Amino acid sequence: MRKGFTLLELLGIIILLGVIILVAVPSLIQSNKNAEINDQKEFNNAVNNACISYIQVHSDEYNDLLNTSGTSKTIETETLTKEGYLKSNLKNPNSKTNIEEENSQIIAKNSNGQITCEYRLQ
Repeated sequence: MRKGFTLLELLGIIILLGVIILVAVPSLIQSNKNAEINDQKEFNNAVNNACISYIQVHSDEYNDLLNTSGTSKTIETETLTKEGYLKSNLKNPNSKTNIEEENSQIIAKNSNGQITCEYRLQ
């Protein structure tokens, strides 16, 4: 009765595990990159939606921004969190910290009638 594996059987198992690793690792790396990209998109969407909502509610203060192409205005992130437009526990995917802990602002720009908002650290 034979006990254990032969050298050829062990080599076959090692090769099989190597092939599995070669297939799995790139897939895991790509999944991680996709998750980071999605986090950034979600963050940008949250900031943009909060900024646009704030501007619409406070349209009297931002009349020139809403009606004049090429203009821009700065909105403090702290203002948006205090007034409930942004969650204070929203994490910036670049710094991995909550936006309430960052010294940041949002630049709202009117480009040909389209309002866009950009999050910036000071």
